[in-house]
Amino acid sequence: MRVELQTAMSPVDYDSIAPEYDRRYELHDYPGIRSAVRAIAARPAHRRVLEVGCGTGAWLAELAAAGVDVAGVEPAAEMLRRAASRVKGDLRQASAEALPWANASFDAVLFINSLHHTTDPQIAFAEAFRVLRPGGTILSIGLDPHEGPGRWYVYEYFPDALASDLARFPSRAVRTTWLSNAGFVDVRIRVTESLRSSMSLQRALSTGILARSFTSQLAALTQDAYAAGLEKIREAAAADDRFRLECELELFGTVASKPV
Repeated sequence: MRVELQTAMSPVDYDSIAPEYDRRYELHDYPGIRSAVRAIAARPAHRRVLEVGCGTGAWLAELAAAGVDVAGVEPAAEMLRRAASRVKGDLRQASAEALPWANASFDAVLFINSLHHTTDPQIAFAEAFRVLRPGGTILSIGLDPHEGPGRWYVYEYFPDALASDLARFPSRAVRTTWLSNAGFVDVRIRVTESLRSSMSLQRALSTGILARSFTSQLAALTQDAYAAGLEKIREAAAADDRFRLECELELFGTVASKPV
């Protein structure tokens, strides 16, 4: 289930943006996330892995290519259909708060840029704990604007997106508390991905990074808030020939274990 945002934000319809969702993988290789996923796949004990909020299946395909038995859960039917066309696995339409698998079914559970979409992250972590086998691993990767939002054109020109992200992305301390409350131990947090880009407005428009389907921050904006942000960008570009849309962001990986 997707979170409903407040003020100048609205629910994200992932069925409607599914056809353009994979554009992000064409523009970014995400070497840090790829390395973290491959590290999960490389561990002999991680033979069955669940991705919560698997989207169109990009990371499931990475795991499957490494010989892992994969499963995925995704609430959006069209996203799940595209995942099923990309990878063979146990794919189910459901929410993170009610995983449709028995206790102790998996060796690892992944949340890759998906935890902030859960309605209740604490219940999602409790469900991950339930379906993990003793000694299993949980890995959550995502933004943490509480660490310092970094420089990102979305936050700069669409301020409602930053306000929303501060509310829906848990801080380092909150993630640690939630995992501990769920029963996890040995919580470790580090920067997993550094995103860097600099684009002219023309390049941004041609690649689609300003399209609402490119990121949930833009997709969740109301039409008025989105239009206002675009107008600010156009005005800034018109006033400065050297204008660039800058991105300097870190994604944090949070890892913990279920006690043996």
